[in-house]
Amino acid sequence: MTGEDRYLQRLPIGGQLGHLEYSVTAEKLRLFRDAVGYPEAAFPNIAAREFLEVLTRKYGAVAADSVAHTDRYYRPPIQDRRVQVTGWVRDKYRQQGAERLVVETFAVDEIGTEILRSEHTFQFGVGRRAERLGRRPGWSRRGAEAAYLHSIEKRVTEENIEMFETASRLLISGNGAEGAAPSTNVHTGAALAQGMGLAGAVAPGELGLAYLHELLDRQFGIDFRQGGRLSVNYRRPIYAGDVLTAQGLVVKKEPAGERVNWQVQVWLENGRGEQVITGEAQVTVPSPLT
Repeated sequence: MTGEDRYLQRLPIGGQLGHLEYSVTAEKLRLFRDAVGYPEAAFPNIAAREFLEVLTRKYGAVAADSVAHTDRYYRPPIQDRRVQVTGWVRDKYRQQGAERLVVETFAVDEIGTEILRSEHTFQFGVGRRAERLGRRPGWSRRGAEAAYLHSIEKRVTEENIEMFETASRLLISGNGAEGAAPSTNVHTGAALAQGMGLAGAVAPGELGLAYLHELLDRQFGIDFRQGGRLSVNYRRPIYAGDVLTAQGLVVKKEPAGERVNWQVQVWLENGRGEQVITGEAQVTVPSPLT
């Protein structure tokens, strides 16, 4: 029996995950915004990696080959209110020779206001390289309704990565900056990453997710922040030194009474023409939640 088999056996379908609480202070929000390079960034939950925290606090560390997730955004966390996160194991199944684990998580604040609801699919038993490089996005960039969003460009540096990691630790530590002890891992140490056969320090996938957030936030504003849906697949590592371009293609605009439902294909591309994250967003304008 492999380690992943033993891990999956410990997770019963319907089993509740761990519990996470933290607050979003002005200091933590500022650090998150500085790390992602967007002064209007509204969801520091991205850096908190809530889904991993509540899973590992109950069942221990998970070493999946890939993770895909879908987020539904209800409203950004309100400063200084406690954020409470939990979830459950939704499903386990085998498909195309790989084991898959599906968990759902949700975040509310201390008075019960829903912030974020997510579904995450972990895949085991398929090499990371084969999974990321073997698939290609299935959409077409053609069609009468197709239109591109205004792209944004980001340069990833080791400083960005370290700031993002610090923001992540601060969010869930409950302490000030002095409580976030520095750590060295593949996200913050170039020498360590190279020793593991990687090209250099690797950015957390959530940093790239934050860039796609910015793309959608600049286009749709509050209609994305309150009611938007975003599904992504992480395909390739993001390295320090990469220049990334967040792009979006509107593939459908469907009237629904006084509202319009937008379907947008999004992707994050590096300077080598490789798509490191791909996904799809759905936004209703104006949002029924505003």
